[in-house]
Amino acid sequence: MSRVALLVSVVSLTCLVLIASDCSKAHVRSMEENNIGVEYYQKKLYPQAVDHLNRAITLDSNNEQAHFNLAQVYIATSQWQDAATHLQNAIALNDKVADYHYKLGFAMYQLNEYEQAETSLLKSSKMDPSLYKAYYRLGRTYEAMDRAEDALRQYTESINKNPRFIDAYRDLGTLYAELDFLPQSVQVFQSALEAVSEGSADEAEIRHRLGTVFQEQRRYQDAIAQFRRALEIDPRQNDTLFCLGWTYAMIDQQEDARLYLKKFVNAAKGNREIRADYVKAAQDKLFEFGENPLR
Repeated sequence: MSRVALLVSVVSLTCLVLIASDCSKAHVRSMEENNIGVEYYQKKLYPQAVDHLNRAITLDSNNEQAHFNLAQVYIATSQWQDAATHLQNAIALNDKVADYHYKLGFAMYQLNEYEQAETSLLKSSKMDPSLYKAYYRLGRTYEAMDRAEDALRQYTESINKNPRFIDAYRDLGTLYAELDFLPQSVQVFQSALEAVSEGSADEAEIRHRLGTVFQEQRRYQDAIAQFRRALEIDPRQNDTLFCLGWTYAMIDQQEDARLYLKKFVNAAKGNREIRADYVKAAQDKLFEFGENPLR
């Protein structure tokens, strides 16, 4: 090799070393910014988290963790399109992580892109069969697509994977009730009561829902027992106040009906979250019983 050729080779090798060194430094700085962003995310300081995670990506666009973590921030702040974009970026860099696909499916569901949600959620559940929330989100997706049978199957699978996952019991029992499969709905909600923590908000909600199914079955005393227990746990459950008062009215126990319907009407004053048609129904029933709820 000539002296000139040797010099060129050395210079080229030196440039390659320098470039590699710069890339390595950029990656290290990118990971530092990523870690700072994660700390802000954990503290729920989302604007600061976004700032540092964007810096991480600017320093190294191939930092899949930064893309995923930025998507997590956007999910926490309900910025679904931005979340989906960064999850797609993370998957383009590494498509072997089940959680990336699961979170993308969740974001697509929120964007009403149900077929894309289905694709991502199915992929995540195949990659990690223990990912019980993927089956649950598939159930929600199939409900939105009017595929009730598929939704029932996915909710059931979610429960099989995690028998203490109350959200799946809640939606499975509710869907059975909407489809008029009332015995199955009762069975699901009763199973849920075995899985909830006693005295928890979850127990109050499940008992309310079970009470409404008993009411549909005309098992009024069973319904009353569930509604009363729900109110013992959480007296602020306004829907339960209405349902309990209405159930008493259905069996002509007027004194108890007046008591709970009046509580419901009073709770509704100035509360825009309570449905106006429920308030009117309660007021009409109280007028029927000789009460003036407008006083």
